[in-house]
Amino acid sequence: MTVVETPALYEAAFRGEPLQRTVFPEPLNTHDTIWTIGYWPIRVPAVVSPAIPRLQRLIREMRERTGWSARRLGEIVGSSHTTILNAENGRPLMSGHSGDLRQRIVEAHDLIERVYVLVERDPERTAAILATAPDTGRRSAADELRETGDPGRAYLAALDVIRPRRTGLLVGDRPRREGPTTALHD
Repeated sequence: MTVVETPALYEAAFRGEPLQRTVFPEPLNTHDTIWTIGYWPIRVPAVVSPAIPRLQRLIREMRERTGWSARRLGEIVGSSHTTILNAENGRPLMSGHSGDLRQRIVEAHDLIERVYVLVERDPERTAAILATAPDTGRRSAADELRETGDPGRAYLAALDVIRPRRTGLLVGDRPRREGPTTALHD
């Protein structure tokens, strides 16, 4: 064992004695995947949040944007409330039992998302628009989606409730005259 008789520069600084040269702080590098303080590597694990599966996220968003129960959502997409709850809790769908349920959920989510944006992100109004039948004698958007499975027709029904059709839009108060109204050429 060797005994150091003269203290090292660090030991002198640690005891509070003056140093013969300026000591700069070690550079801290936090931009790389492995952080370093001077020449010492420090491994900081990356924070990774587990991604919610897409189907689970879609069901949660639909229920948040409408306030519907799992039973109501199940009726609209043509499934049972237990299947909806299981999918919302992350359990996989059984392909033999569900058929094209995944596609129906995606289409229903698309419809609900569009109506939700049109009514300025109001869940109560979204649910009311989807449940109201338009004045045109058609079914409500929710009923249209449940009975026909056609999201396009359901969206048109929702639009008819949001912005009712006007009658006589292009009809003026003066009768149309026969013949051209402007010269075709000079």
